[in-house]
Amino acid sequence: MGYVKLRPRPWPLKQSEELRKEFLEQLDVLKQAQDIEIWYQDECGVQGDPKPRRMLCRKGSRPRIGHTGKHIKDNVIGAVRPSDGNFMSLIMPYVDTAVFQIFLNEMQNHVGDKRVIMILDNASWHKTRVLNWGRITPVFLPPYSPDFNPIERIWLNLKQTFFSTFVAKSHDDLSSHLENALCYFIHNPKVCKSICGG
Repeated sequence: MGYVKLRPRPWPLKQSEELRKEFLEQLDVLKQAQDIEIWYQDECGVQGDPKPRRMLCRKGSRPRIGHTGKHIKDNVIGAVRPSDGNFMSLIMPYVDTAVFQIFLNEMQNHVGDKRVIMILDNASWHKTRVLNWGRITPVFLPPYSPDFNPIERIWLNLKQTFFSTFVAKSHDDLSSHLENALCYFIHNPKVCKSICGG
């Protein structure tokens, strides 16, 4: 037979294969440099009342997950260095230019005097002229290419592992659970490296 049922991933039709190829060539050059660290950055929204995900259940059972309808949400801004799984993040109520600058300041404290290339998407707050990048050099992904950003796999793992059955009864409940989940990744770089394919 050789067939299994799979759910197709949505795939952006607006991608430019030429821009994607140019980006991969640029990335190959950056990876050859000995004096830089390559980090990948992204933001992620986490719901306190998430849509139920598929899970293993006993045949014939009718599993249920609580639902509050409160629409509690937090945002995470993070960055990962796939070469060794080093991960850092901040929990924020929303994301805009000012919040992203706070993240950049924390990132610069985290990396010290090292020369850093930060690869990130084309969100408007990433491209504002008022940003102070310090020692960080931004490199932007081709449009509609989240598959080139390995931190996306950390967000997916975070939601599947820590939030597939979790329902927050309050915003503090969500923030506390999210903080514990992020600490797991921060304190387990080998896990992050494995997830990111580093």
